[in-house]
Amino acid sequence: MRTHTRATAVVAAALLLYLLPAAQLSAQSGRPRVTASTAWVAAIAEAAGAEVLRVLAPIELRHPAEYDFRPSDVRHAVDADWLVWAGYEGFMRNLLQAVEFPAERVLLVHTNNSPPVLKEVVGGLAAELGTEDAFARWQTELDAMARKIEANAAAAGVAQIRLAVHEHHRVVAEWLGYNIVATFGPGELTPTGLRHVLAEEPQLIIDNWHMPSGEVLQGAGREYHALINFPGRAGTETLLDVLRYNAARLGILSEP
Repeated sequence: MRTHTRATAVVAAALLLYLLPAAQLSAQSGRPRVTASTAWVAAIAEAAGAEVLRVLAPIELRHPAEYDFRPSDVRHAVDADWLVWAGYEGFMRNLLQAVEFPAERVLLVHTNNSPPVLKEVVGGLAAELGTEDAFARWQTELDAMARKIEANAAAAGVAQIRLAVHEHHRVVAEWLGYNIVATFGPGELTPTGLRHVLAEEPQLIIDNWHMPSGEVLQGAGREYHALINFPGRAGTETLLDVLRYNAARLGILSEP
């Protein structure tokens, strides 16, 4: 009788664990588990304190948002507590149509690598996931790097540099303090757009490496750099890696 009672208790406990929501289980075992759409979204989730089980778009893709949905992605979705994406990845729409995942467990994040924006986005995600302590630790690292980059940019006199910048890097360029005289992209520069940018006589061109639009602006003494948004290039993995890489390309931070 005692053995039967003990066995019943074990089965009941197992059923209880099975029925507990995934978020509760992850809270007991450690960090909340997420499946992320791209390496950029994954880096945001990791900064917020999540455990990234899977990044759906391969990090090797030059433009990960163009990844094609695969049926095997369904398995990676259901294994996670949360799905995190940025809203513009078409393959995620296909995934969300293919799997019955609770809407309240699907989170959208804004992708932008300007430190003030990053703090807001990562902090907001941490609040959703209940990982504020991890975010606070990461924020300390971000603030230290941001202060160094800002100081170096000011010392380099970037405010005096006439800049034409790809739209996907405009906010970061504004944060750095460049004198932005023209923007371009996304998409190919038209002849009219090209004439407009050249009329502003930029000294520096900042393009988007993932989907470049400003290669035609190279030459005539103009400095050209293609910066990254998504981690992956040159061994970058984290948001801080991306900041460090881009600042090094612009000559305002030494290589690690």
